[in-house]
Amino acid sequence: MNYSIGDRINKAAPHHESIEALWETKWKKPSNLRPPYDFDAYAAPFFPAASALEQRAQTAEQANDLPLASSLYLRAAALYRIARFPIPRSPKQKEAWTLNKAAYVKGAALLPGKFSDVEIPHTHRIEGEGATIPVYVRLPAHASASNPVPCIIQIFGLDGYRTELTHASNNHLARGWGTIGVEIPGTADCPALRNDATAPDRLWSSLLDWMDARQELDKTRRVAWGLSTGGYYAMRIAHTHKERLTGAVDHLEYPFDLAECLAEKFGYENVEQLKKDGKGRFSLVENGILDKPCARLLLANGMNDEIFPIEDSMLPLQHGGVKEARFIRNAMHMGEPAVGPIILKWIEDLFGA
Repeated sequence: MNYSIGDRINKAAPHHESIEALWETKWKKPSNLRPPYDFDAYAAPFFPAASALEQRAQTAEQANDLPLASSLYLRAAALYRIARFPIPRSPKQKEAWTLNKAAYVKGAALLPGKFSDVEIPHTHRIEGEGATIPVYVRLPAHASASNPVPCIIQIFGLDGYRTELTHASNNHLARGWGTIGVEIPGTADCPALRNDATAPDRLWSSLLDWMDARQELDKTRRVAWGLSTGGYYAMRIAHTHKERLTGAVDHLEYPFDLAECLAEKFGYENVEQLKKDGKGRFSLVENGILDKPCARLLLANGMNDEIFPIEDSMLPLQHGGVKEARFIRNAMHMGEPAVGPIILKWIEDLFGA
C-alpha cells in the first residue's frame, strides 16, 4: 500500500534515531534531564513544583478564592501528569498518577457545573476484570430529571487519562452537554482485560447501563468521542452498541517509544509479540466488526499523521454502513487544531442544537 504520508512512512523521525538524538532534538533545551529512560529520575523533578502549587491552592481555597484554587490544583495535576507520562511504569511514576488524580479531583470540583468522581459497577465483567469502572463526570448545573442533558462519552487514549477532562468538558459545558471521561483497556485504572479484544464491549455495556439509569442524562442524545488510540474504541462501539448511541467520533512527534507503550497497553511483553499476534486479535477488519451496521460515525484526522496513518481512517469507509469523514491536509496526529471545531459542529448538528 502506498501511504499518504509518502516516503516518510519509512523514515524515522530524528528523535527516534538514538537516545543521543532524542536528547539533542527534544530534551536538552527545555530541561536539565539526563537521558530520559530512567523514569524515576525523569519523574522526580516535577514533584516539588507540583507540591508547591498544591500548597498555594490550599491557601487560596481557605481564603475562599475558589477560581484561583481550582486553577492551582489543576496546574499541580498537570505537572503530576507530565511526571507519569507517557504511562506510569516506575514506582515514582505510579505515585505521580495517584497524586495526579487527587489534585485533579480537588481542582475539578471547584469548576463551573457539577463534577463527580464515580465508580460505576462493571456489571458485565468476567473473571479477571475489576469490579468498577472509574470515571469523571461533569454536567451542566441545570442537568436534572426534568431537564436531561446530552452527553459526550470522552474515550481517552494511550497516554491521555481522565484527569485531562477539563479542556474538552469546558467546550461541552458551554453547549449544555455533559461529559463522562473514561479510559481504555490497558491504560490507567481501566478494569477491562487488556489482551481480550472483546473486553471493551463488556466495558461499554456496563457504562451504558449506568447511563440509562441516570435520569439527568438524555438517552436519545449521546456520542462516544475517542481521542487518539481511543478512536479505535469509538469505531468499535459505533458497531457493537449502535442502537445505544446517537453517534461516535474516531479522532485518530512522540517523545517516548510509542511501540513499547502500545505493546504494554495491549498486554504484550514486547513489540515483537504485538506484531505477531495483535493484528489477528484486535483488527476490526479481520474480526468482522467493520462489516456490521453502525451508528452515525465520523472519522477525523490529519492527513500527515505519522502515528496512525490516515489509511486507518480510510479503510473503514470501504466496509459496512455509510460513514462520514473529515481529513485535514498538512495536519499531523489528530488533525489539531483545525479538526476540533469541525467535530463539535458535527455533534451539534447531530444533537439538533
